[in-house]
Amino acid sequence: MNFSKFFTPDKIIEVSTLVIIFVLSLIVINILVKKIRYILRDKVSYQTLSILNKFIVWGFIIAYVVGVLIYFGVKITGLLAVGGFLSIIIGLATQKVVGNVIAGLFLIIERPIKLGQSVRIDNISGFVEEIRFLSTIIRSFEGEFIRIPNEQVYTSVIINLMENVARRIDYLIDIKYSDNFDKAQEIISNLLDSEPFVLAVPQPEVFAEEFASSSVRVRIRFWSPTEKWYSTKNTLLQQIRNELERNGIQIPFPQMEVKIHNLKELH
Repeated sequence: MNFSKFFTPDKIIEVSTLVIIFVLSLIVINILVKKIRYILRDKVSYQTLSILNKFIVWGFIIAYVVGVLIYFGVKITGLLAVGGFLSIIIGLATQKVVGNVIAGLFLIIERPIKLGQSVRIDNISGFVEEIRFLSTIIRSFEGEFIRIPNEQVYTSVIINLMENVARRIDYLIDIKYSDNFDKAQEIISNLLDSEPFVLAVPQPEVFAEEFASSSVRVRIRFWSPTEKWYSTKNTLLQQIRNELERNGIQIPFPQMEVKIHNLKELH
């Protein structure tokens, strides 16, 4: 077979040009991939970024090879027909998979949740460990790893517990009717003012919410930085109780007064 017709100067220049275009395009693709990695570095895990990068690079290579084959007159209609038929079968079989991939992309773009954040999705609460193409991994507060399909995550009500810089803390305590409410209010307010993780704005609130059967119910409401919310909520309630008792204000036990009439009839 005479191969000289395939190695004419024009063909060599043509092939060299296509190779140069491919190399330059690949360099540009790699630059874009690095840019994408930088933008998404705090949104998705390293594993997901690696898969996304490979998908972009190999997608470009396949598309370029197909384009070159078409350019040189290679008939790929048969391959396209077979590929179209297979794509229909695969599409029907992987409909849920495609839905999860699309939902994952929307989660990455919209960013309702981020890595490391504490969230509640439906009845599942925990920290976001990873946002993959098909699923989101949640580590529950008990240490369990939970995989949720991205389509379910995207269509669910998402409560992000860490997106805002501050969260509110509410306490409801009881004091005796015989105790001085104004004094209790002053003690609690002074304690809140002295705490470094209790925000001054919005201003803390201490007020009588209800006159219960055996006590006055006092509502305590204040805001704390989100990253200190949990520790502040757990420690400050006990401090309030200790400070009230130190100043002679007791938290009462439920009491019931029982009166018996006609005591003689019981004998």
